[in-house]
Amino acid sequence: MIPAAFEFHRPRSLQEAVRLLAAKGDEAKVLAGGHSLLPLMKLRLAKPAALIDLGRIPELAAIREADGAVRIGPMATHAAIAASDVIRRRFTALGEAAGLIGDPQVRHRGTLGGSLAHADPAADYPAPILAFEAETRVLGPKGERTIRAAEFFVDMLTTALGPGELIAEVRLPAPPAGTGSAYAKFPHPASRFAVAGVAAAV
Repeated sequence: MIPAAFEFHRPRSLQEAVRLLAAKGDEAKVLAGGHSLLPLMKLRLAKPAALIDLGRIPELAAIREADGAVRIGPMATHAAIAASDVIRRRFTALGEAAGLIGDPQVRHRGTLGGSLAHADPAADYPAPILAFEAETRVLGPKGERTIRAAEFFVDMLTTALGPGELIAEVRLPAPPAGTGSAYAKFPHPASRFAVAGVAAAV
């Protein structure tokens, strides 16, 4: 099917994206990789009046070390996370989870931020995000705040993100020396979604 008509915006900064989201209100949706939103739009189960595409904000795809922590932008793809040396070395379970998502096409288009914001209970990221006690920095019309992993996932398809808030960064604090981690899942044979997934960091 063909989606309903909508406005399309491509901001050049996170601040511009926040302003657009505030101006468009509840009728707007944020576009990251699009794997969850676009199929719903094609079926007209979601009919946003405006799409705000974050793909033109380069810093949102960064993976970097700073102050002992690793900071991942919300537009970092699953493939980039799976291939990151620092992720594989220090946060192995997260890299393993990213490498098991979908197929190569999905991994090269889907993003960390999109997956977290969608909060699908069959997603791979929540288990390692919780195991590493990650923090999500969000930006919205009321300013900036940080949400701990244990508080981010509220329910199925529901997060602690407030109206008009965007994920700006996911911060993985430095694990204790000698920490090892792993991720494993029992995948659905067709979709590759996790029927059950577990991560441990010890």
